[in-house]
Amino acid sequence: MKTAAILILSCLLLSVSCKKKKKCSRSYKLEHPVSVYPVKDSYDVGDTIWFEMNFPDVFNATVINNFTGTEENQSIQLKDFDFHRTFISFTKLVGNTVNSAGQNTSGWPDFTAVYQSEFTQSEDEYGVEYRYKYDNSTYKYKIGIICNQSGRYIYNSSFQHYYSNAEGQYNEQDLTPECESEIITDIRFPINKQSNGTYLTNYHLFEQFMNPALENDLDRIKKECFTFVVN
Repeated sequence: MKTAAILILSCLLLSVSCKKKKKCSRSYKLEHPVSVYPVKDSYDVGDTIWFEMNFPDVFNATVINNFTGTEENQSIQLKDFDFHRTFISFTKLVGNTVNSAGQNTSGWPDFTAVYQSEFTQSEDEYGVEYRYKYDNSTYKYKIGIICNQSGRYIYNSSFQHYYSNAEGQYNEQDLTPECESEIITDIRFPINKQSNGTYLTNYHLFEQFMNPALENDLDRIKKECFTFVVN
């Protein structure tokens, strides 16, 4: 009886001394800028195109309150964070009767990857799954592609905010200890963003080859996809 009383008293003292986490749930939207170079409308077979990401670990994030739906901008820092899963892919544009997502033709076999050994990466049918290298408060990734076949192509970066069901792991972080659930749910990849707010993505080529009216997210095509021709 005495032992039980001591245990109860200990639990009460512990509950008083420990601050409970606040009932809250937040989602974070970030940007990972991409540099594509050299920027040209068309490339020749044998040319190399480079895709590089190099950005600091402080982000101007859009923070969403999952209970109310309200959004606000907030500066956050993520040190050596494992953004999983991140991909780059290449689609061959073969017709304008369906949108870019419906092309179903991988452009990846038409290129040879120029991998940089300092990065972790693996190929799939449409391109590469990669992981950033974190160095000196900066996230980095770089890959080149050598053009081997002629055609019209579009480059796209994408992010899955969770592993497969077998893994069941989310992009959780603990930015504010009082909040019980904080997850990165969306990452945007603006390409060659200029100081005047424009993007060097060759969108004018996309308009020539495709039907913009069929796209579900035309803003993403304009800002986050790079269209190019290989002669």
